[in-house]
Amino acid sequence: MKVFVTGGSGFIGIPLVRHLLENGHKVKMLDLKEPAIKHKNLEFVNKSVMDELAEDIKGCDLVLHLAAILGVINSDNKPLETMRINLEGSVNVFKSAVEANVKHMVYASSSEVYGEPRELPIREDSVKGPVSTYGVSKLAAEIYAKAHNHEFDADIKIVRFFNVYGQGQSDNFVVPIFLNNALANKPIQVFGDGNQTRCFTYVEDAVEGILKVVEKGKTGEAYNIGNNQPTTMLELAKLIKEITGSSSEIIKAGFGKDTRLKEREIEYRVPDISKIESLGWKPTTMVREGIKKILELRTKN
Repeated sequence: MKVFVTGGSGFIGIPLVRHLLENGHKVKMLDLKEPAIKHKNLEFVNKSVMDELAEDIKGCDLVLHLAAILGVINSDNKPLETMRINLEGSVNVFKSAVEANVKHMVYASSSEVYGEPRELPIREDSVKGPVSTYGVSKLAAEIYAKAHNHEFDADIKIVRFFNVYGQGQSDNFVVPIFLNNALANKPIQVFGDGNQTRCFTYVEDAVEGILKVVEKGKTGEAYNIGNNQPTTMLELAKLIKEITGSSSEIIKAGFGKDTRLKEREIEYRVPDISKIESLGWKPTTMVREGIKKILELRTKN
């Protein structure tokens, strides 16, 4: 199979591309950043999702669309650019694929589309109420993907990631922030009481989830990809401090415009993963093991 991957040099894109290559597939990887991987079956396309892509996609069997402007704070700081890349760029990818006669696609969305949940655990059909530009952009692209399926008889499936972490993640996400501070014996800061609850998903599990949706997912359906081990921010800080043997102090900080806005804080983000489990996927790496894996990989590198 020949696969076109957007955002292939990204945090999830790199292990996804590596997995595809290791399993004998050919990959065309679109990104603005040169790939860290070199392989005879890997072709690099140095373009943006806003560029003409039909000719690049032609001859592929599948499109995995991961490219996006990431992060809640980052996207809120540049809302128009975020909407342009995450929505208009996605529309361009979908349309380019259809022009290239490629109907099979997976769109990488986010748990940010749910906002503060009305029910727990969060099901795929739960009420959507994003509270960030990032979440709005992802939900808008999801809605377009479903319309695109109907209009062009395409086969776009959607995956919604819940707090993916692992080696190679940008330093402005919570796990690397806590890890870096712990390793430097600097204070680890949580906001409020630190009881904000997340289900951290190891990146390799996320990759396996994408591929399971490719294999068995249904057209137009969305699938939560997450862990089923709820962890509070305070528990995460204590766990990382324990594993690293750090002398860091854990500090509880207040909310505010100069720190973190309470209005944008999601208290509970716990997914119902029964839908993707029915396809034969489940997370295999729990948080403690995932943190240890990151530290082992850092030591090797």
